Amino acid sequence: MTAPTSRRSALRLGGAAVAAVVAAVPVLGSPASARSNGFDPAPGSNGVGDPLFPTLGNGGYQVVHYDLTFDFTPVTYDFTAVVKINAKATQDLSALNLDTDGHTIDAVTVGGRTADWALSAGRSGQELTVTPDRPLHARQAFTVEIRYHGNGKAPRLGLTGSKFGTDGGFASAAQSSRADTFLPCNDSPSDKATWTFHISAPQDYVATANGELLDRTPRADGSTVWHFALRERMATELIGIAVVKGTYLYGTSHHGLPLRHVVPQGQEDKYGPIAARTADHLAWLEAKFGRYPFSVYGLHIFDRYTDALENQSLSLFSTNWFKLNANGRPGYETTMVHELTHPWFGDSVTPDNRQQAWLNEGPAVYYAGLYGEERGWRSSRTR
Repeated sequence: MTAPTSRRSALRLGGAAVAAVVAAVPVLGSPASARSNGFDPAPGSNGVGDPLFPTLGNGGYQVVHYDLTFDFTPVTYDFTAVVKINAKATQDLSALNLDTDGHTIDAVTVGGRTADWALSAGRSGQELTVTPDRPLHARQAFTVEIRYHGNGKAPRLGLTGSKFGTDGGFASAAQSSRADTFLPCNDSPSDKATWTFHISAPQDYVATANGELLDRTPRADGSTVWHFALRERMATELIGIAVVKGTYLYGTSHHGLPLRHVVPQGQEDKYGPIAARTADHLAWLEAKFGRYPFSVYGLHIFDRYTDALENQSLSLFSTNWFKLNANGRPGYETTMVHELTHPWFGDSVTPDNRQQAWLNEGPAVYYAGLYGEERGWRSSRTR
């Protein structure tokens, strides 16, 4: 373990008389008087005991809302960011931890007041320990603001969640334990929150994020800040931010659900008809599970990703998926159905630890197979 780096502030008192008075008379808010009043602050745990990632997640608080400002520079992969975390203490807290990896921390405040902080190495990344200038009471609402910067391609203690495109942009694939490479967070599926995003993109690039696009704010340098809101709670591992050379395509489901897709620039004619199949997939799944549980859905088709991933409300797909199978049939539609099953199984209803991921993947595999079998593309039977 590396030695912690920190910023500390200290109050120095001089004089034996002053020291004697302080020692003799408990000060309001001191540990002794706090304990006598039933207020006994202690640090929150630096992990939640996840069977697969025991040091990820943190105890002592629950997050209510994340507000992420992420200013990314393509090609160089540099970024500066600010995350504001609204949370509620679940115990009397003297300090709390956040999961982070690969970031340079610039400043931390709690409730608008400068807080002490320290970074230390952990098994799954880094731990950011935040010590407010005054302890927090159980059930107290509080806000942590962290300013930080980094580089998307800088060495990590583990695998980064960023996937880089040929256009110099990136897309996020954070599942299951790499949300901490994008922001300091409580990186456990047991602590879901609502989100807002403010993602900057230079001219000729677009930004994406989970949830609904609310607005775009042009800046003097020609870049644009894209503002998104996800009003339904989401686990950190399902974050879906990106800055790419892409095109937004829009539509609606058969029930009027807004659909928005992002495809590579110049390939709209190729991927537009594929994205449009989403409406029929939604209708097929809604007939089995009921209405889609979120306010928007879509695909992000990305040129350098090699897999498919159910980022909440904006599933991420590699361009490699969209090829006809040996029989000339669009077998990739079963993968689209697989990822679209996850909003019900995994996103809306979420296991509280990563060892239970089969509860997400089992239904997604089954219904994708059933969809393909009904169309004669594959058989779910085994010999």
